[in-house]
Amino acid sequence: MRLGLAWFAVVALFLLGTSAVYAAPPSKVLDGNPHYSTSTSTAFGWNVAHRVQSPTVLLDLAGGVVSPGVQSYSFRGGQLVAAWIFGTPVNQTNSVLHYGLSAVVSGLTATGTAYFDLKTRTSHWSYTDVEGTVEIDSMTPAVLFPLGCTPYFNCTSAIPALFNGTGTVTVSSSSGVTTMNLSMGFESAYLNPFGGPVFFVSNSSEIFVIADYSRAEIQWTGVQMGGAAAGTYGGTPVSGSFGMLVNSSEDLRTGKETDQGAIYFFGMSNSALNGLGTFVGHSTIPTGSSVACPGFPAGTCNLTGLVSSGTFTMTLESGGVISGRYTTVWATPAVVFSSNISTYQRGQHHHHHGHR
Repeated sequence: MRLGLAWFAVVALFLLGTSAVYAAPPSKVLDGNPHYSTSTSTAFGWNVAHRVQSPTVLLDLAGGVVSPGVQSYSFRGGQLVAAWIFGTPVNQTNSVLHYGLSAVVSGLTATGTAYFDLKTRTSHWSYTDVEGTVEIDSMTPAVLFPLGCTPYFNCTSAIPALFNGTGTVTVSSSSGVTTMNLSMGFESAYLNPFGGPVFFVSNSSEIFVIADYSRAEIQWTGVQMGGAAAGTYGGTPVSGSFGMLVNSSEDLRTGKETDQGAIYFFGMSNSALNGLGTFVGHSTIPTGSSVACPGFPAGTCNLTGLVSSGTFTMTLESGGVISGRYTTVWATPAVVFSSNISTYQRGQHHHHHGHR
């Protein structure tokens, strides 16, 4: 269950952030697993190859996320920052909080579970315990894809701002026990890296908690990216398009990520550079450059960019092999990027075929 139109206003900044739309990469990249070999073979013949050194390739890439793929979220905590139970503030000094969330996002759907247990003691005979288990069944988007799409019309996937659901919450205190079925929203740790804080709240604010997290991870599977490529090949201008299929493992507590996947250049003005390859690298969330999100509780949401680097190797349709390094700078929020590739062409394969 969603938390109402007010929550969509909270994340309006994300929905209006950019209107750029990038073409989806060709099916040659998007079909199948990115962890494949790019080698070729002949079933009834033999190959003999020798390498000839070729000119340097320098490319600038400008692109963005076409689809965020399947996202698996897991986070837990944490140190209580502030809380209100039925509008009454909780003394964080005398409180202990444990909470967690596990959810999977695919397309525009989110499913999973969340739990929390907040215990407060003001004296031996005065206490409040709040426990809840929530079934996640929807989300409030932070960013919708394709970028520039119209909500509820032609959007096909999203990165969530809130995980929403309904669950049973029990409030036990020295004055009695109250059990309620509440609709709740849990902020994604994606919106506030390096430990938070993040918040979770019931629809009518019976429960409102702000807390740090001790662990938060996202597994990104099958993220599709695409855009334009331009640069030089041996000093001669070249241009075209690229597509990517990416798998990443992100640790939001440390702000670090590992990346791997496939990249495909197509429609290059020099067709010798059309080709398919693989890459590996890492990304880091920069510190000191975040932008606070309007509409969120103070300190709970900070938009950030991302800096990525790594190596890649590509087999060209012309038979050559290029390899090199890349550096990528992501905008804030991190859904569009620019990259620099510096490579040399390791060799041109000259094939001779024969029958066994």
